[in-house]
Amino acid sequence: MLNRLIAKSLMTIVPEKVRATVTLMPDSLSPTTVQVFNAWLKPMSVKLAAYGALNLQGDETLLKVSDSELNPAGNGREIRARDRIVVGTTTYVVLAATLKTVRTVWECVVRKEMV
Repeated sequence: MLNRLIAKSLMTIVPEKVRATVTLMPDSLSPTTVQVFNAWLKPMSVKLAAYGALNLQGDETLLKVSDSELNPAGNGREIRARDRIVVGTTTYVVLAATLKTVRTVWECVVRKEMV
């Protein structure tokens, strides 16, 4: 059975971790920005037409963010649709986000922001 401790230790073996800036767009006027140092991108299967209730167009990517980095002090922050995640010079718009892996990882379906 997978528990939080095992899930966190497995995250140390994830390849190609990237630094990201997560901008949470709450219902209030002031967004919250969080620096994350161990996010990772995961390609989506091109065979998928839908991911949960989200219809896919084919240019989406999965971006995973550790909940312990998003909420280092148990802040209760959540990643939601419309939030922005910047990796390097690329800005991604969150289409959907779910807390997965025994509530340790935010799995975000993202698309590059068109400027």
